[in-house]
Amino acid sequence: MFPKVGIIYLTYPTPEWQQDIDRCLTSLASISYPKDRIELICVESKGKLPPVKPWFDQCWMPKSGRELPRITYLLKDEWIGFSGNNNLGFEKVKDLGCEYVYLLNEDTEIDADFLTRAVERAQADPKIAYVQSLILLGSNKNLVNTVGNAYHFLGFGYSNGYLWTRERAERFFVEERKRNPDLEIGYFSGAGVLGRVSIISECGLFDEKFFSYHEDTDATLQARVRGYKIVVEPRSVIYHYYEFVKTQLKKNYWVERNRFVLLFSYARWWTWLLLLPMIVVMELALLVFAIAGDWWGEKWKVYREWTNPKFWQWVLQRRRAIQRARVIGDRELFKFAVGSIEFQGEGVRNPILTFIGNPLMRVYWRIARQLIV
Repeated sequence: MFPKVGIIYLTYPTPEWQQDIDRCLTSLASISYPKDRIELICVESKGKLPPVKPWFDQCWMPKSGRELPRITYLLKDEWIGFSGNNNLGFEKVKDLGCEYVYLLNEDTEIDADFLTRAVERAQADPKIAYVQSLILLGSNKNLVNTVGNAYHFLGFGYSNGYLWTRERAERFFVEERKRNPDLEIGYFSGAGVLGRVSIISECGLFDEKFFSYHEDTDATLQARVRGYKIVVEPRSVIYHYYEFVKTQLKKNYWVERNRFVLLFSYARWWTWLLLLPMIVVMELALLVFAIAGDWWGEKWKVYREWTNPKFWQWVLQRRRAIQRARVIGDRELFKFAVGSIEFQGEGVRNPILTFIGNPLMRVYWRIARQLIV
């Protein structure tokens, strides 16, 4: 018997929404997993553009339960962000009695066997919380978007393997299995990942106060701290129409604010003391980049947030809950953390990072991780 799976597909009104939705749902019609064991949950919340639902009702709802799995369309008349949309969809997934949930980005296309392979991997090990698919680029299907995201010990994250060829990714998986047989990863990409509903119900999916950015890192660590595994399955393949661009100014606030929330929430105090010198060095460097890059205002918003008692009330409440729930130490929790930022995007690659920052951080992390307990 195939376990029942809910696919959460966000239909947010982006500039390219019609092209993206047509492409993704057309590909879903060819899925090999039994359609009667799938619930397709489409979730839309209010955006700056007119709503998608009227068009969707006309073009795609007639195919519900026929060419496509049965579709449920949820429309929220307020802006609740990526986290809120997925949480809304997850509640419906639970109501429909699904054993697994798959998060699928709007701007994706699927390989017919993507869900079958991901479910097979999860079924093989009850300790697996999430199975990320191998995510390739839609614009060039021989190039990688991510083989599993990398989590940096200072809270940064990036797509590991970005712009590798598929052949290089396959060689990577062969070598990686020798030291990491389960292919556990730093954190999953929310663009294409299968989750076990029972474990997510225990850990929670996304903290909506993250709103956007690092919510997938937090969901990964919430599961890992409880002793569960987060893995990548190379046979499960989707294509993401993704292009790296330098982070827009309005996004830097969420990126910076949320990476500190992660550090404040998970690291034990001894780990914090070990990391503090490098945290300070990195923060000073980022201040220089913020001023030079004209996003100082966003950095200042993060510091202002630190003066808000409600922010600390939320963070400390999170921290207490996480520390109570954890069953592993920080050495195990940060086992897959990396010491350098190797993302190939032009917005990150620069000589200072390459020749000074990364070598310094690698040496520091090599020493610090031996002292973490």
